[in-house]
Amino acid sequence: MSTWPTEMAPPGRGTAGPPSPALLPGGMVGDGRYRLLSYSGTDARCNAQLWRARDGQLGRDVALTVLLGNQADARAAARVRRTIERAMHAASYAHPGVSRILDVLSPGNGIAPREQVLGIVVAEWTNGTDLIDLIADGPLPAATASRLLEPLAAAVEGAHHAGLVLGTEHPQRIRVTPEGQLRLAFPGPRAEATSRDDVKGLGAILYLLLTGRWALPGGPEGLPVAPIGPNGSVVAPRSLHPMVPHSLSTVAVRSLEDTSVGGIRTGAAILQVLDEIAEAEAETG
Repeated sequence: MSTWPTEMAPPGRGTAGPPSPALLPGGMVGDGRYRLLSYSGTDARCNAQLWRARDGQLGRDVALTVLLGNQADARAAARVRRTIERAMHAASYAHPGVSRILDVLSPGNGIAPREQVLGIVVAEWTNGTDLIDLIADGPLPAATASRLLEPLAAAVEGAHHAGLVLGTEHPQRIRVTPEGQLRLAFPGPRAEATSRDDVKGLGAILYLLLTGRWALPGGPEGLPVAPIGPNGSVVAPRSLHPMVPHSLSTVAVRSLEDTSVGGIRTGAAILQVLDEIAEAEAETG
């Protein structure tokens, strides 16, 4: 039977404390099947906590996206149902850039009715490090950023061709594998997220790697935000760090812009620039 601590869990790097009701390491969720191990972050836009947990039945670590809220709140429950439906559809999608979804829980289906949880997306655990920890010592070289982002951009492009939305637009949902590739470790797109949001997420992640700043609303507290220029757009990474290649700086900004003003629409356009940077590095090498 699940138990719910009432204390606030300690915030992670660049995050505010988890939303109420808070969970703590050692707590049990999913009707007692999953034991919480470590807190990875909070996506406040959808009242979700991100956790590493232990599956007591199968004896393996998993990534949990725990969607919190009052089960009597019809509007919140409807939004979460949409997220759950999307996660279920994405469960069959396999790509190295996305953690595989193992299970999707809802009240009465793996979640006790009295729990203050509206849904849980269970995914395989991704070893490695948090994305935000990766840039703790400063921005990365352009070639390194390109190599890191390429698998995630390819995953987005493949998912969109399959009619799926992944939900890449929050940095704490992303981890870096031991092989040095970015991976969506906590899948489960928001109810209102679109494929365009995935592309913006790629642009924001690229911007973060190149500048150490986050360029979308709803990022973790404490993470520096991207500066805004006089025209209302984010300042180009090249303006902050002149060593950033012009093409990479441009694609980061255009990925964040609305398509009505020339914003990039697809992951394929981002992949093309990442490939060009990789080729240029190989020639230089």
